[in-house]
Amino acid sequence: MNNSQKHCIVWVCLIALLLGSLLSAKEQADDPLRAEALAGNIDSQLKLGTEFFFGTQTRPRNLVLAVYWFRQSAEQGSADGAYNLGVSYEKGWGVDRISLIQAYGWFDKAAKQNLPEAKLRLALLLAAGVPDEHLTKETLPGIAADRPAAFRLLRELAKGGYLPAAREFGRLIFNDRASREANGKEARELLILSAHSDDVESLLLLGTYFRDAIGGSGDQSKAFECYKKAVELGSNEAKVNLATAYEFGFGVAADPQRAFELVKEAAVAGNPRAQLRLGDYYLNGDMVKHSLTEALSLYRKSFDAGYLSAAVRLGRCAELGLGMRADPVRAAELYGIAARAGDPDGQYAFGRCHQKGIGMDSDAAGAVFWFKTATAAGQLDAIRELGICLLIGNGVEKDEAQGVKLLEAAVASGDAEAMVILNNH
Repeated sequence: MNNSQKHCIVWVCLIALLLGSLLSAKEQADDPLRAEALAGNIDSQLKLGTEFFFGTQTRPRNLVLAVYWFRQSAEQGSADGAYNLGVSYEKGWGVDRISLIQAYGWFDKAAKQNLPEAKLRLALLLAAGVPDEHLTKETLPGIAADRPAAFRLLRELAKGGYLPAAREFGRLIFNDRASREANGKEARELLILSAHSDDVESLLLLGTYFRDAIGGSGDQSKAFECYKKAVELGSNEAKVNLATAYEFGFGVAADPQRAFELVKEAAVAGNPRAQLRLGDYYLNGDMVKHSLTEALSLYRKSFDAGYLSAAVRLGRCAELGLGMRADPVRAAELYGIAARAGDPDGQYAFGRCHQKGIGMDSDAAGAVFWFKTATAAGQLDAIRELGICLLIGNGVEKDEAQGVKLLEAAVASGDAEAMVILNNH
C-alpha cells in the first residue's frame, strides 16, 4: 500500500467519524429528552421510559426500552423508577419473565422512600406471600406470607390519607373469613372513608359489608345507597347489585321490572355478571320470552369474558342437555373450571360429579373434598351433602355428631331436604 492510499484511508475514517459526530449532534438536537436521559437526568429517564411505555406519535410503544429507562432512573435512586420497574416485573411487561421476587425487591426500595403506591403493592405481596422461583441454574427463595405486616402497612397508608389502601384492606378482610370477625369493624370504618371519595370499588365493597353484616350490623338500606351511588358514578357492576336489591326488596321496595332493566342495561354494556343474569331471565322465561338459544349465547359471552362462574350454568346445560346434546364429560369439565376458580356453586356441582360419577369415575373422597370447600364458603347444598357424608361415613370417617350439626345448619337456612333426612335419622 503506497502513501497516497494510506492518506486516503485516514481521510475516509476521519470523515466517517466527523459525519457520525454530526449525526449524533443532530440526533440529540432533534431529541433533547433522550440526550438529557443519556446524560443521566433522572426526570428525563422517567419521562422517556413513560413515553416508551405508552407510546407517542414520535416514539412508538416499546416496553423493553421503557424498562431500560425505568431501570436507569431506579439505579440512581428514583422511587418512581423503582416502582415502575416493580410493576413491570409483576406483570411481565418488557422483561424476560414475570418475577414477583424482583417486583418485591423494587417495591421495597421505593417503599423505603415512602412512595405510597409501592407500599400498597408491597403489602399485597406480603399478604399472599411470594413463591420460590425455579430458574435453569438456581432457585430464588420466595417471601413468606406475613398478613400482620401487610395489615400494618395498609393501615398506615389508609390513616395517612392514601385511600386505595383502605379499599385493599377491606378486600383482604372480606376474602378471608377468619379475619372478618377480628378486623371487620376496622375494615368497614376505613371503607367508609374511601367511599366518601366516590371510589366506585370502595362503594361496591362497602355495600357488601352492609349487606352481609361484616364488621357490624347488617343494613340493607345503606347497602342499597352504596350501590345506587356507584351506579350514578357509571358502574355497570353496581347495576347488577342494585338489580338484586330491587328484585328481592333489599333496602328498597321490590320492583322486578326495574331489576330486569338494570340487568339488561349492564349486559348490553358488556358486563359479564349481567350477561349471566340476563341469561337466567331467558332460561326461566322471566320478563322475556323463554329462549335456550339466547340463554346459552349470554352464558358463553359471560364465560368468554372471563367470568368463570358462568361455567356452572354452561355445565348445567351440558349435563341436562338444555339447548345442546347432553354431554356429562363436558359438564364435569365446566364445573371443574368454576370450582377451581373459587365459585361455591361450581365446587358443589363438581363434588356431585365425583359423588355420582357424572362425566368421571365416582370418587367419594373427592366429593367430600369439594363439598368441604364449598361448605367453607357457605354453599347450602354442599353443607347438606357434607352432613350426609359424615352421617353415614361416605368418603370420610363417620362422625354422626358433626353430620347432624351440619344438617341442622342446613335446616336453619331453609333446606327442606336436610329436614327430611334429619327426621328420618
